[in-house]
Amino acid sequence: MLYWIGIVFTFLAAGLLFRVVVRRDYLQRGSLGVLATSLEFVVFALHANLPYLYLGVPWPALPPLPDSTLLSILGVSISGLGLLATLVIVAHLGYGTTIGQKPGEVRQTGPYRWTRNPQLLSYGVMLLGLGVLYPSIHTAAWVLLYAAIAHLMVVTEEEHLHNQFGFRYEEYCSQVPRYIFKLKSILPKKSKI
Repeated sequence: MLYWIGIVFTFLAAGLLFRVVVRRDYLQRGSLGVLATSLEFVVFALHANLPYLYLGVPWPALPPLPDSTLLSILGVSISGLGLLATLVIVAHLGYGTTIGQKPGEVRQTGPYRWTRNPQLLSYGVMLLGLGVLYPSIHTAAWVLLYAAIAHLMVVTEEEHLHNQFGFRYEEYCSQVPRYIFKLKSILPKKSKI
């Protein structure tokens, strides 16, 4: 029961944070202040630690891998790739930009050619790997909660980016999907000979 209360509380806290506090900072300052940035970390930390309410291991211990070698290899591989991709993407964007404190230009290089939110997708892949390792209704709710929190953040950031960059951002949005990339956007272009 405490887990489900935690899910609801984290979702409501994220909604308040992104749609009120973060939005206000973007409108008034053009970037995130220390309070909004700190609260974002708190919300994502709450989310990251919710599984301790159902996995049966004390914080910060990691739960044992499943007995199935196949599930263990698959889950660890998916999570590892998601984590590695997240770190590479954050490095590509720059830490200050990633946390909304250094607004720059509309980033359209690297993974931002295929999706407007590659760091959120890659982190989601990491969570899906954990879902493979520890499948349950609790884990499914945890992954869905992340998707909802990430979407609240994206909607707020997109509003800010539209206000900041106008037509350039609208054009980028028309060419690059919000989340899942289109296969044709990552395939090499055919030459017209």
